Amino acid sequence: MNHDTALSKAKEIADRVLVPAAGRNDREGRFSTEAVDALGRAGLLGLTVPTEFGGTGLGADTFAAVTATLAEADASVAMVYLMHVCAAATIAAARPTEAVGRILKEIGSGRHLSTLAFSESGSRSHFWAPVSRARRNSSGVLITARKSFVTSAGCAQSYVVSSLAPEGAGPTHSTLYLVLAGVRGLSVEGSWDGLGLRANASAPMMLDDCEVPYELQLTDDEAGFQAMLDVVLPRFNLGTAAVALGICRGVVAATTTHLKRARFEHLG
Repeated sequence: MNHDTALSKAKEIADRVLVPAAGRNDREGRFSTEAVDALGRAGLLGLTVPTEFGGTGLGADTFAAVTATLAEADASVAMVYLMHVCAAATIAAARPTEAVGRILKEIGSGRHLSTLAFSESGSRSHFWAPVSRARRNSSGVLITARKSFVTSAGCAQSYVVSSLAPEGAGPTHSTLYLVLAGVRGLSVEGSWDGLGLRANASAPMMLDDCEVPYELQLTDDEAGFQAMLDVVLPRFNLGTAAVALGICRGVVAATTTHLKRARFEHLG
């Protein structure tokens, strides 16, 4: 798949799947599993995943173009996609383990949706500074944390979670872990009612002594902060800008359509 093909597939999904359901999904706060399935079948969930794991290995320009195209039709789906790509990039940059490789292959084949779980109620918008702290056990760590809001909460197959390293001395001494859906102690703790973005299932999540095996520790101890800056933040900034661009395009298109159709009936 190349850039033009990816963009064409995104446009087809936007027109066929997103546009007809966007208004209803937003009103009802309904997460679109149909959109995620369509993105997976089209190979777009694996857009930036390396080709050795079944992805297409495309770059930032294609990611931005695809995200803007989705946002023009449904900003909620675009935010789900943005968070997934950020999470997938973090997993791809992780310490190589058999478990990580297996999940990357699932993402590359379009069968796995991931997302980020960084922000915590104690540190609020300072997403890079978790207040939770992982505790070691015989096979990895246990994490107890209250994440403020997680896009695709309860709908993703995995969550890239930040927590202070067991021996971390300060707020930037964090580690990133991959928590799989269904693990004991992981739960959605609320609902989401965001203006114009009600359908992305962004909700608080609770981790209550969630066990994460060592092979799903994505970064070295205390290297989470650097991964957030080097891997996540550039993609997040680019992706949120692309979402905003798509929303603006949608507004301009709707306004243009209205102006072309509006007329004074008494004057013709």
